[in-house]
Amino acid sequence: MDELPFVITVARTGGFAGLRREWSIEVSAPHEAEHWRPIVEACPWDTTTASGAAPDGFVYDLRVAGHEAVVAERELEGPWRQLVDEVRRSAEA
Repeated sequence: MDELPFVITVARTGGFAGLRREWSIEVSAPHEAEHWRPIVEACPWDTTTASGAAPDGFVYDLRVAGHEAVVAERELEGPWRQLVDEVRRSAEA
C-alpha cells in the first residue's frame, strides 16, 4: 500500500433482497494516502473469521492493495466500520 495509486473497494451483499452494492475509491494523491493509510492499517486483515451473515444480514467484502477480508455485518465494528463508512461516504460524494 506504499505505492500510489491504490483502490479501496467495499462490496455489500445479502440483506432481505440479496442485492449487491459496491463502493470504490482511488487514492492517488499523497495527502489522500495520509488520510486512508491509518484507517486501512488499523483493520485486522489477518484475523477475520468470515463466519457468514445472519439471516437477512449483510456481508462486506473489503479489498485494498493486496488485502482482502469478508466481514459479517454483526462483526463490522471499530476500524472495519470506519473503513466501510468512510469509503461509502467518499464514493457517494
